[in-house]
Amino acid sequence: MWILLYLFFIWSSLRTFVTASDSTATIENVTATETISMSLWSTMSPQMTVAFRSQRDIMGNLTVDQLPYVGVNLRRVLLNNETNMVNGGNNTKVLTLIKSMLASETNVFVLDLKRHNNDLMVVDSTLLFSDVLTALQSFIASTQNNLYADMIVLLLNISTAGQDYTAEDYQIQTLNTTFLLDKNVGSLYIYRPTDLQNDRAKGNTWDVYGKSTTDGWPTLGSVLYEQKKRLIVGELTRVFNETTAPYIFSHDVFHYERGNSTLGCPSSVDGLTNLSSVQWRFLDSQFSAGDIKEYISCGLSPIISNPSYINNVTQLSEIIHEGSIWSWDYNQPSITQSTSKSVNSGSTLEAYNCVLLHYFANNGTATWRVDNCYNSDVGLCRYENSAFKWLVRTNKASYFDFDSYKGSKCPDQYSFNIPRTPLEQRSLISYLQNESFPDTEMWIDLNSISVSNCWVSGGPYASCPYQKVISTRNFVTMMVPASVCSFALLFIVVYLSVLRVPIYDNRKNWRRVINKISKSELEGVPS
Repeated sequence: MWILLYLFFIWSSLRTFVTASDSTATIENVTATETISMSLWSTMSPQMTVAFRSQRDIMGNLTVDQLPYVGVNLRRVLLNNETNMVNGGNNTKVLTLIKSMLASETNVFVLDLKRHNNDLMVVDSTLLFSDVLTALQSFIASTQNNLYADMIVLLLNISTAGQDYTAEDYQIQTLNTTFLLDKNVGSLYIYRPTDLQNDRAKGNTWDVYGKSTTDGWPTLGSVLYEQKKRLIVGELTRVFNETTAPYIFSHDVFHYERGNSTLGCPSSVDGLTNLSSVQWRFLDSQFSAGDIKEYISCGLSPIISNPSYINNVTQLSEIIHEGSIWSWDYNQPSITQSTSKSVNSGSTLEAYNCVLLHYFANNGTATWRVDNCYNSDVGLCRYENSAFKWLVRTNKASYFDFDSYKGSKCPDQYSFNIPRTPLEQRSLISYLQNESFPDTEMWIDLNSISVSNCWVSGGPYASCPYQKVISTRNFVTMMVPASVCSFALLFIVVYLSVLRVPIYDNRKNWRRVINKISKSELEGVPS
């Protein structure tokens, strides 16, 4: 009976593990926020969801100030005079749209605030600052996991127009913003100036060369996954200070321009490196779906200021969607519903889980596309400790052979790599143009070999950070020795509990001898 129960337990455990592994191997493409009105906003397609997540993951080792953000100036986009938002009863729609924009990968919001009845109110609306913070907190709480978490930046313009006191008086009389942020967002989610000071003191901040520096910023992975922070709050005006608002970064932290950028768009390695030394590069302007990528490729984070109507923001959503995905081609990456498997199609092996960068010489553009890992192509190498120095290795190989345990096809001081930002991809295009490359397809360090729809860097053997999946065959291989040993031990225990072993028999014989001796002894006290 015990053996039967043990067999059933082992079989059930094995069946449960294999079923769980097979069912969780595919990352589901679900929307990580509350259900929204489809008439207000178009949601991201499965391809865009996976594409954006893959972009975020490959940028995990980059500092948060160098990431490409897409933002919205709320006053100019939704709260302008054309939309007639004042007392229009549209507060719920505005808050829903903010969360919808967050779900479609809008990272930055510029918010104009004013003092009203001992409170902070959003300019040109009946919204309170606390209402917006609560909406942000709702989204953050619903996406606080490694699959959906991303940085959010909230930039504040504090208006003193029409007040009967000076800016200095306003600073003294202003509400406790720390209390508002604590109450409506939660300090655990906010990356504060003191957190930056601590990171710099610990040597946890970096420059563009990947070297620790006392004036840099921490990496995205450090902020999101180690410190569990999601929100950075900054001020574009000069009202707050460290005493009145210790959770808010001052205006001089950000490079924020309106209209046209003065930073230019360099193409040389030195020019790109100098541009990267400028932290938090924002450009507040009107953009179209056709030109927003061009600004992003120049290392700028666009803040969209196109006026829109509250009930018709389709054009705005298209611009945001277009700006969010700077890497993948249209309708890429392809979505699969099972773990990666090599399929033998006749005499050809197929595994569409690796990425080729397609360079087009005629218009100087590049996009990423999923392709067969077994195909033979050239590959992309990056020079060590340099974000913008590339080499295309023209010796063709499969993805598996380009960077394997046997060694890399890249030369010494170079490594198999990938453009991690639009600015890095622009530097690659400049290199290809300078070297007069024709239309070229090249392997880049990105694959979903471990788990479908989980795109990772680190070569063919990189693991998915979201889940650890062991194949059925490998699991059975691991379980067989343990099961055999367990069966042997169980058999020995049962055998010893049923049969009389010599030790047990000898113990009974000794008991008989002792009993006989006891009976032969005289009872009582000898006289």
